[in-house]
Amino acid sequence: MPMQSHSSCRSQRCSDNASSAVGRWIATRWPRVGILAGGCVALAWLLLRTGSKPTRCVYPCQQAAFSAASFAFGATIVSALLALRRGIARRPRQVCSAALAFVGITAAASTWNHARELVPDVPLRTPRADYRAEVFHVSDCPQDPVGDRFVGLDNLLTTMGRAGLKLYRSEHASLLAGTDGIIAAGDVVLIKINYQWGDRGGTNVDLLRGLIHRLLAHPDGFAGEVVVCENAQFNATSNLDRSANNAQDTTLSPHDVVEAFRQAGAPVSHYDWTDIRSVPAGEYSTGDLTDGYVLYDYDARWLGKLSYPKFRTADGTYISLRDGVWDPVSATYDRTRLKLINLPVLKSHHAVYGMTGCVKHYMGVVTIYQGTNAHGGVAYGALGALMGELGPPDLNILDCIWVGGDPYVGPAFTYAQSTRRDELVASLDPVAADIWAARNILIPTFLANGYTPPWPTPSADPDDPAGKFRQYLDRSMSYLLAAGYDVTNDPAAIDTYSGTARFDADGDGDVDLRDGAALQRCAGAVGTLPPECSRLDVDASGLLDAADMERFAQSLTGPAILP
Repeated sequence: MPMQSHSSCRSQRCSDNASSAVGRWIATRWPRVGILAGGCVALAWLLLRTGSKPTRCVYPCQQAAFSAASFAFGATIVSALLALRRGIARRPRQVCSAALAFVGITAAASTWNHARELVPDVPLRTPRADYRAEVFHVSDCPQDPVGDRFVGLDNLLTTMGRAGLKLYRSEHASLLAGTDGIIAAGDVVLIKINYQWGDRGGTNVDLLRGLIHRLLAHPDGFAGEVVVCENAQFNATSNLDRSANNAQDTTLSPHDVVEAFRQAGAPVSHYDWTDIRSVPAGEYSTGDLTDGYVLYDYDARWLGKLSYPKFRTADGTYISLRDGVWDPVSATYDRTRLKLINLPVLKSHHAVYGMTGCVKHYMGVVTIYQGTNAHGGVAYGALGALMGELGPPDLNILDCIWVGGDPYVGPAFTYAQSTRRDELVASLDPVAADIWAARNILIPTFLANGYTPPWPTPSADPDDPAGKFRQYLDRSMSYLLAAGYDVTNDPAAIDTYSGTARFDADGDGDVDLRDGAALQRCAGAVGTLPPECSRLDVDASGLLDAADMERFAQSLTGPAILP
């Protein structure tokens, strides 16, 4: 074999030495340089995006950039201080790095604190001492819908009706109807769903279908419109028609539901506010017929602007979420005909705010674009202020069929991350609904899933006034109270009315006397209850007794007399 020349060997050794030097630099220097460089990039981005408006520091992306810069500069300072122990003269680079890091973190902190100081400390209002909220709750909602009906919803509405809160406004009094009911036959009803997130992160579609079915079944004959609405902000909704949905049949989308009713001739449609989130618009009364968002002036109390949509429905009706149904012929609004049913899903919101419920759900009403700082403003009560401007929802129905019960996840939830609860909550008071559901459903779900206190930050703990959830809820409550609406965050001021949908023994979609006959047959069972009877044992006493009979009477949703 021919021998290599000395020059060739030297060249090879030089190459090896160079590679080794690069490798040592990468191994020893690059991590520190990379971290510091990343911090500089994060700080530059923070300052660039903030510009002359330090209030933008409360935006989620700016918060992330500040955290990244703080970590990078902090790690560099710690590393440099350790190096200083070995001698300043021998570590000039570390000293320079520390100085740069100190300047960087000081600049970031100064900008951040300046932004926070701009938020005025607004004193919180407290509810009237004699005010009592009503919360309606049903459990054991059957998993499968029956045609268009959702049995749990029917049971919820009858539970409300027995307590005096009627779904239908009608002269024909019944369990669900009365002269002071919520929905009149000619109303335009907006159903605000959550569809920003796929899988279990959005409103249950079977529940949505059951609600539309109930609205169309108005005893006076429904002559209005039903419009399903959402603003998914930075996410695409695919015309409310994704393939992964929160339903028994996960391919069933809100669009599918709306289209099925529409094909049957019903006045049902949907409007994706996401499409108009960046479009500024004036009110109809100003002559502006544009579909878009009306913006309020900048308000330092929440470092941004309130906003709401105005749009024309598929059937040609002009809607202003604040002022009502617009008649272009008479150039007048009718606010009494516009109703909004708030239909959120209950879940952890580990990203920023701890919990999503009825109040936080209004993030899908506002726009985060056009300089509104809408998401940052949630912390300061902006969604409660918006409800005060528009009027609170006419009815809040909190979807707790599948719950986002992991305090370290959210607002997006996969199928595997969600917990089946089969419960529904309703109230006219969105604050009371949220505080009640947090205490009685969300926190118990955390515990059942093996998570125990202390809860992670941001906290969904309803009993922690310093937690992120309570902070935005309490401030939202304060602005609602200031607008003249009674709401409460005090669990002791909430009257709860409970029902169960367990008694639909024959699975026909209602609880009627046929189910009562099944209950009577099971009441004679001796020993261990058979499966078809054990589900009717609501109090889990091991036998069907007078207590179960009483609960059955309270749960009737079908006719009290068989045909």
